[in-house]
Amino acid sequence: MARTKRSRPSYGSGESGRNRVRVFPDPKTGLYQLEWRENGRRLTRSLGHREWVRAKRHANEFAAGFASPDLNGKAEAEPEPLTLERLLTSTGKR
Repeated sequence: MARTKRSRPSYGSGESGRNRVRVFPDPKTGLYQLEWRENGRRLTRSLGHREWVRAKRHANEFAAGFASPDLNGKAEAEPEPLTLERLLTSTGKR
């Protein structure tokens, strides 16, 4: 059986299994929806507008933010800035 052509556009961003995000219009309202998976559950949120280019930009930004490194639910701490004193004491040239 042949597939019929979709009348509604859909856009996917991110990597499959990691930070995949999909944007599609709601069939009833026409407002764009953002869909992603978190802990095996499919979550959907309305973007509240009908602008295709803006919806694609939202998907790309969400996928980029969703891909942040997260180890066991904890974000990595930012290292302390390196000072000249710490550098000289760690190399033993003091």
